[in-house]
Amino acid sequence: MADWIRLDVSFFRHPQVSRLKPAEQLGYLSMILYAQEHETDGDIHDTAMKVCGVTRDSIISMERAALVHRTGNNDGWRIVGYLNHQRSRAQMAASRLASSAGGKKAAAARWAKNDAPTGAA
Repeated sequence: MADWIRLDVSFFRHPQVSRLKPAEQLGYLSMILYAQEHETDGDIHDTAMKVCGVTRDSIISMERAALVHRTGNNDGWRIVGYLNHQRSRAQMAASRLASSAGGKKAAAARWAKNDAPTGAA
C-alpha cells in the first residue's frame, strides 16, 4: 500500500482543477489518494465514489474539466494523466521488492558480524 502521492503545490490553482467547486476539488484529490492507496493506476470503480466523497454532479464537473473519463468497461472512472504524475502499481511493487531485498541483505550482514568470533580467549 502506498503512503504518499506526488502533489504539486499549485494543485488547486491548476486551470482544470480551479474550475471545480471546493468540494469537487477535494473529491478529485480524494480520488487521487484512493487510487494510490489501493494501487489502481488511476482507475476508480463506481462503488468507491462515495468513499471519495464524489457525487454524480461533481464527477460530471470533473469530466467536463477533462480530469476524468469513463473506463473502457464503463464501471468506473479513470483519472486522466494519473500515471504521468503518480507511481504505477508495478513501480510500487518493484520498490517494495528492492526494499525487502535490501533489508534482508543488511540484516544478514549485521547478524554475520555479530556472530563472528571476537578474538578473545
